[in-house]
Amino acid sequence: MEGGKGGQIASMKDILETYIEGINHKGRPYTEYEGKKIYIKYGVPGDRVKIKVIPIKKGRRGVEYWGDIIDIIEGSRWRVEPKCKYFGLCGGCSFQNIDYNYQLEYKKKIVEKMFKKFDLDVEVFDPIPSPKIWFYRNRMDHPVGWGQERPIIGLKVYGRWDLVVDLDECYLESPESIEIIKIVKEFMKDYDIKPYDLIKHKGFMRYVVIREGKYTGDRLVSLVTNKGGFVGLDELVNRLKDYVTGIVWSINPKLTDLSIGEEVIGVYGRDYLTEIVGGIKYYIHPNAFFQTNSYQANRLVQLAKKFSSGGEYLLDVYSGVGLFSYSLMDRYDKVVSIEVDEYSIYSAEVNKKWLKADKVSIIEARAEDWLPRISYKPDTVIVDPPRPGLSRIVKEELKRIKPSEILYFSCNPKSMARDIYILSDEFSIDGPILPIDMFPHTPHIEVFARLISR
Repeated sequence: MEGGKGGQIASMKDILETYIEGINHKGRPYTEYEGKKIYIKYGVPGDRVKIKVIPIKKGRRGVEYWGDIIDIIEGSRWRVEPKCKYFGLCGGCSFQNIDYNYQLEYKKKIVEKMFKKFDLDVEVFDPIPSPKIWFYRNRMDHPVGWGQERPIIGLKVYGRWDLVVDLDECYLESPESIEIIKIVKEFMKDYDIKPYDLIKHKGFMRYVVIREGKYTGDRLVSLVTNKGGFVGLDELVNRLKDYVTGIVWSINPKLTDLSIGEEVIGVYGRDYLTEIVGGIKYYIHPNAFFQTNSYQANRLVQLAKKFSSGGEYLLDVYSGVGLFSYSLMDRYDKVVSIEVDEYSIYSAEVNKKWLKADKVSIIEARAEDWLPRISYKPDTVIVDPPRPGLSRIVKEELKRIKPSEILYFSCNPKSMARDIYILSDEFSIDGPILPIDMFPHTPHIEVFARLISR
């Protein structure tokens, strides 16, 4: 069958020769046939391929169609050979077979599409490329699983929460990180340490989390386990100590599949990480969030410095460990940082002490709870929300306090465009939309915009 329009796809036995038309905002390559989109894993726009069509029931949403590539008849000019041997199995980087220049082009188009969807007339600049597109991540959370009667450590299988790919190479993280997971695997085998089973909720070792300071040389390993005694821990520390600046034991007894623990115990070296961004050294608790691409985190700080106007009050919402608060504090008389995560707050307090930043006030609260209490008008508000974007209350409060400018950073252009549209009766976009590629070889993109009060 050839690709076309109209009608219905018959069954999962359909074999289709088709042309891959594009990639949607979720990073799914697709073609259209008989009026239906077919999503094709690891396809590249411009490919002519033969696929097997597989209908997947999605409850009330009906049927979603996926295509497995049987044969690449003619490869796209943007198709490249994947660097990693696990590509296609591992869920770590789904764009590794796409030329990096096209990745940037795609990400720009997605940002443009999201703003057009909300009738926002903006200019979107070309994404700022990552200085490094390999070995760039400063954090990797490696799940532990079973494989052929032995422990395995790696990343989740593409599209699965319960299966692990056993890795002995990865081009997103440092080669030293791979050596660390090899050592932990061998140790588990030697000491008969059982991986945690997510279905039966039995076993011990859950995650090996490796965090690095790309500009400090720090390397911190978090051994995330179920509750119980850690047999052979001293020996594992002895095997790992030449590769790290610190090791912590993180205990997570909950059923939830989390790579952080309720109790964190330092077992070797420093029980924290440091990283330098914008000339400032930051303390980072093992459980605290930090931008995963340190090289591009510098670009975020540069943008904040370039577009912030200075003044009396800076309000930093979703402030984390204080990246923007401390980077910009010299431009303002008073800085207020709002954060709800206890580990980020602890890190921010340590950073305040290190930097002697008396003008910075750290508020432990939800933005929705604290913003209604503000009676002054900030000169600048910085927001860097999670993927769902700004809540209704936060948007309403921003309209009420009406700062002179909002510096909006986002990891989700769709929710960002929606928020800016809702704010547009009180704020206008000043200048271009600036994408920053924090995540090469993935569909994700960071975006920056400056809004000014009308």
